[in-house]
Amino acid sequence: MNILHAAPLDLEGARIEGLTRLPFQEGLLEGTGVLESSILETDRLFDDLVGSWNAACPKGSSIELSAQVRQDGRWSGWYRLSRWSPGAGRSLGAQKDSHGRVDVDTLRLSRKADAFRYRVRLEAVAGNRRAPRLPKLRCVCFAALDSSAEPALGVSFEKGPWIRELALRPRSQMVEDPAVRKDICSPTALAMVLEYWGVRRTTAKVAEAVRDHESGIYGNWPLNVAAAAGHGLWGGVVRLPSILALQDEIAGGRPIIVSISFRKEELRGSPIPETKGHLVVVTGFTPGGDVITADPAAPGRAGVRRVYRRAEFEKSWLGGKHGLAYLLGRRFPAECVAGAAASNVFARRPGRANAAGLVSQVLYGERVRVLAVKGDWAKVSVPGQPYPLRRDDWSGYPGWVHASSLRAAPVPYVANAVVRAKRASLLWRDASGAEQSMTLPLGALLCAGAGNGSSRPARMLSGVNASIEPALTYALGHDGKSAGRRDILEAAALFIGDRYLWGGRLSLGELPDWGVDCSGLVQLAYQSAGIVLPRDAQHQFLKARPVRRRELQPADLIFLTPSPRSRDISHVMLYSGGDSILESRESAGKALRTTFIERFGAQLALIESGAVVTDLTRSRPFKRRVFFGSFLGES
Repeated sequence: MNILHAAPLDLEGARIEGLTRLPFQEGLLEGTGVLESSILETDRLFDDLVGSWNAACPKGSSIELSAQVRQDGRWSGWYRLSRWSPGAGRSLGAQKDSHGRVDVDTLRLSRKADAFRYRVRLEAVAGNRRAPRLPKLRCVCFAALDSSAEPALGVSFEKGPWIRELALRPRSQMVEDPAVRKDICSPTALAMVLEYWGVRRTTAKVAEAVRDHESGIYGNWPLNVAAAAGHGLWGGVVRLPSILALQDEIAGGRPIIVSISFRKEELRGSPIPETKGHLVVVTGFTPGGDVITADPAAPGRAGVRRVYRRAEFEKSWLGGKHGLAYLLGRRFPAECVAGAAASNVFARRPGRANAAGLVSQVLYGERVRVLAVKGDWAKVSVPGQPYPLRRDDWSGYPGWVHASSLRAAPVPYVANAVVRAKRASLLWRDASGAEQSMTLPLGALLCAGAGNGSSRPARMLSGVNASIEPALTYALGHDGKSAGRRDILEAAALFIGDRYLWGGRLSLGELPDWGVDCSGLVQLAYQSAGIVLPRDAQHQFLKARPVRRRELQPADLIFLTPSPRSRDISHVMLYSGGDSILESRESAGKALRTTFIERFGAQLALIESGAVVTDLTRSRPFKRRVFFGSFLGES
């Protein structure tokens, strides 16, 4: 698993001495001092740990990374992993005890651990009085591995946006200085990726920048990432679980440096017959799923582009090197996760003269893609709330979220459970053994494991292993046809009596901005059953499958226009069977159960989709048009 700290909430519980916090767009901390993380528990035992970081280090300043691990309830001492200063990066020599040993850039343990802590020490050079030259820590990344775990090989290939080839200018390590050319696959790969992002440096200069001044090698993984950070890139050393993670990076337009190893004839087409460790750049996938790479071991530039068979590449990368990769790219867009129980989304940045009010909310565990940052506010899109930015481009819901509510997304981040109760408690014990809890709303997302009848393990975004009552969650990954209509209606009924709130998606009445609007009620009811719907009523209508009255089934949707001539949708409700309707109504100020007769003065049997109806919910009745739609299969 991989832990990335790059957002305000990521330092919750950390010990910080002598350092000041940076604005979100710049990173984490600045100054001379020490950061010591809180306890970071892993979702499984590990015996291999690699740490990396991004920092802006003025010449003469430095950053040093250390870690300690917890084995059988006891903590090891601190292992010094790497130290970076521009032009003088280094590993920190052999360190060995009963807990484990440092192997250049990797902490290898003698027995498996279940948690770790990291420590970062920043040191600054003296500058002039007006402008002290202070190092800035941007992010910290750790990859924890159980080296005995079986790799996820043979993942089937499906067509998608990863069928593409990113344009890298090829470079061959074999045309460089004969004294080092066999040793510089990592900096050569890094030089290609730097140039892809607009930073052109000779391979020789990149190699000298990443050279480990302690061991003399050029393939120290954290130092390669640190050098890239010196040119403005963000990222870290990670262990990816499957080739699907590589596909996601390519789909996002990011080439990935990966480490491979193979024996003779195990990777056909390679310019080298075998290797215990070699780095290449993954640049794309063919329509058949094979892996397109830029392999620096080619004898010349013309042969750098290599296409490797999918299964053979999987084995050499996942089987040979446990999915090791350098993830590098620009700071934004950045993948984050909502770390608070609920966070408000505004149409325009608050504090501006023309700032708009609340338009939506993001709940704990939901993805938030940060596009840019202005002060304390992040411009975002929310992938779990589809929104048509352009025709046929259903991207995430746009808006502004306060940056203090965000966490960096784990790599990769795959939530597999959703809270389906109005409120659910995550329970855990802190370092002192005291029981702690966090209340989550309906619709919050979790990374949960298999549980017994009373408890299900759930990993918190803070890096703590907690538990939750299994009955309060629903497993994600279903296709909608398997979702129960009754489950959707039961979830919606939980909101009856709750206040109407424009833009609301929150079931926790103890929080200030709680309540639901009409589309929020519908969207949450479906999300609690594992089905993703657009956020707004208009967009739910555009995505829904039109149905006629005789086809209408419980949990299908009823849409209303503001007037008979309008083509827009201004309200959505849930059909709950018979003549009954569930809705959150602005004029009533709450969510409620009603009927077709009460609302329109006519039974459902007399109303067809597309008909003009008389709305009786206001003091003066008015005309509007009604439509029926469905997101579910026939039952």
